[in-house]
Amino acid sequence: NGYTDLVLGNGSRVSFLFAKDDGNGFIEQPHPEYIFSQRSNLVDIDNDGDLDAFVCHDVDESHPYRNEGGQNMVLDQDFIQTLDLAGNYASLWVDYDNDGDTDMYLTKCRQGSSPGDPERTNAMYRNNGDGTFSEVAESINMDDNAQSWTTIFHDFDNDGDFDAFCVNHDEKNRFYENDGSGVFTDIIESTGINTTDLGAWENQGADFNNDGFVDILSELSRELYINNGDMTFTGIDLPFDEGAIGDFNNDGFLDVSIGGNLWINDGNANNWVKVCLRGEESNLNGVGARVIIHGEWGTQMREIRSGQGFSHMSSLIGHFGIGTSTEIEKIVIQWPSGIVDVILNPAINSQLVIVEGENILSVTDSEINGINLYPNPTSNIINFSKNDLEGTPVRVIDFNGRLVLNTVISTSNSINIESLVKGVYFVQLEVDNKAVNHKIIKN
Repeated sequence: NGYTDLVLGNGSRVSFLFAKDDGNGFIEQPHPEYIFSQRSNLVDIDNDGDLDAFVCHDVDESHPYRNEGGQNMVLDQDFIQTLDLAGNYASLWVDYDNDGDTDMYLTKCRQGSSPGDPERTNAMYRNNGDGTFSEVAESINMDDNAQSWTTIFHDFDNDGDFDAFCVNHDEKNRFYENDGSGVFTDIIESTGINTTDLGAWENQGADFNNDGFVDILSELSRELYINNGDMTFTGIDLPFDEGAIGDFNNDGFLDVSIGGNLWINDGNANNWVKVCLRGEESNLNGVGARVIIHGEWGTQMREIRSGQGFSHMSSLIGHFGIGTSTEIEKIVIQWPSGIVDVILNPAINSQLVIVEGENILSVTDSEINGINLYPNPTSNIINFSKNDLEGTPVRVIDFNGRLVLNTVISTSNSINIESLVKGVYFVQLEVDNKAVNHKIIKN
């Protein structure tokens, strides 16, 4: 109905608060089942266009709630089958492996447990794309057992994949670099972050100085770690160490609200852009969408998430600093529905409202860049005229803007689209940091 709803958890139960159709107050839907709530998220788990909920349970298996429409949220333990274990502190939904669907990382801590206890072992539930999830943390080197409280995922080095920072109560904190395939390496020793500054609860990431790199706000002895742009960080003291993050005074710089106090960011001369999403086929706020901006710096990437860190709810508006750059080449929005919107040369130092499906890529937006695709029309194989493209990622978008194929160029300098139905498609790739978009016909 266009008004914001809430999910609230406490030490005994979960309640959903649905805004009335006139925006005047809420209708509460309490759930009777016992749960010692920790982090909660709203996320479209089954990708049906409405938001479901996931609530961490401190003393038992966590609770997923299926949205069945209207004001009907149903507890469904088969919705995502997590291990039947306690110690669930902070869940975060993220497409860590860049396969187009949302996965879930579960940060775990269990009072009184011993090292090696699975109730304190972090878990990654990979979305298999068919409505099921598989726990894969050990295989991607993210099965930490050090009494973790919360983990954040951001593209700290702007290389197109999400890295992670995890705060622990035992051993040391972790900073995981993503190798691009969804496998992680702990590089905390080289980051400048205090490895043994233990005991933090809260942990969030945002670009506070608008230089184009995500910084870290956390309950550490240095509350703000400024990203230097080379996967190292410089610690700064602040009078606060947590809170809900958003641009409260609409000046393009992110502020923090905590405990009735509002901390205003004084800002600087750097430029910025904000992106507010309005879903049509996807959920209204675009939760789960990926927003990518392109410019002279390369790319920056954000995901719209409802619930990050241990307890706070930050803004659903995507925020990007672009430093001293004065132009953005394009903004790409990959919606949960599969629709892809592309906005060319957007205004900077402004907030854009982007409605799903209103900026679908057309052939007139293409930068051909001297690359030809042949034959066209084709029934199966597309060849690329430029050599040395083996391994280059390629996206194929249908005429409605939906992503229908993610693949890479083969050793024969081609891709196979035999699985696609007949129709018009757009083939997208990047070569020499330039966008290449071609219209092709499948016959």
